[in-house]
Amino acid sequence: MIRAFIDTNVLLNVWFKEIDPRTSRPLWEASLRVLKLVEGGKIEGIVSIFTIMESVHVFRRKGADPKIAQSDIQDLGLEVYIPEIPALLDALTYQLELGIDPYDAVALSSAVNSNCDVLITRDEEFKKRGKSVIKIVSPEEFLSYLEERGLL
Repeated sequence: MIRAFIDTNVLLNVWFKEIDPRTSRPLWEASLRVLKLVEGGKIEGIVSIFTIMESVHVFRRKGADPKIAQSDIQDLGLEVYIPEIPALLDALTYQLELGIDPYDAVALSSAVNSNCDVLITRDEEFKKRGKSVIKIVSPEEFLSYLEERGLL
């Protein structure tokens, strides 16, 4: 079964029904399809404790109840990876070598250290900088990848 690390922005797409301001395309639709695959047991979805922390931060900033994030993650059946010291040291290395922000560095390290096959994110800069470490795709690219392999 495919193990997919799901970046915070994919979850936020769904929670806040986000729309691409440039194209008016509903970003949340593909992200929701990915989460439904996790919920249905078709793929293993992984987040880190830092994903939850970042989500809580965004919820508070938007004036929303941050407990929704935690309960949704549990209800969907997402595995929560808690990085240990070696994974956090890897994250620091990624931050220094790849020039990515701390949350992205922890996400990348968590994806690698939890044996994920792919990392799903909407952050194009993160995709570009981290692609040498692990396969990084958008929700739409991930769904196409599964369709091409007959896994949907």
